[in-house]
Amino acid sequence: MPQMPPMEDDAAIEAFLQEEAIAVLSTHNADGTIHSAPILFLFADGVFHLGTQTGAQRVINLQRDPRATLLIERRKDPFKYVIAYGTAQVVDTDFERRVEILSRLYSEEGSRAFAGQMRDEFGLVSIEFRAERMVTVDYSRGGAG
Repeated sequence: MPQMPPMEDDAAIEAFLQEEAIAVLSTHNADGTIHSAPILFLFADGVFHLGTQTGAQRVINLQRDPRATLLIERRKDPFKYVIAYGTAQVVDTDFERRVEILSRLYSEEGSRAFAGQMRDEFGLVSIEFRAERMVTVDYSRGGAG
């Protein structure tokens, strides 16, 4: 089976990560199964910043086992994706960082309102995910062989 080519270079990967706003974070449940869920992210200074709430299953899982996988994909044709393997740390969130993450998908006003509502109802935390290895694919570049 032919292998699909990776993204062209680090600049192409960075551009892709700036364009996309939603990833799928996979963590390890206590029973050994995998928990996967969509999550908004911001990629800055080589770190993925993910916004979530206290008590979320992903937070519980990461506090027990920091290993995780992050999938950032583009579902429209041509398919492009990044799979990042690494470790994540749950940290106290900065409200402005949370608004910045939400603003990648919503208006500034909507992001502030949503972040405030989530903070008041659930409490906010952030996940800092550091990739140890990334695999990229860009189907628009054709097959590699």
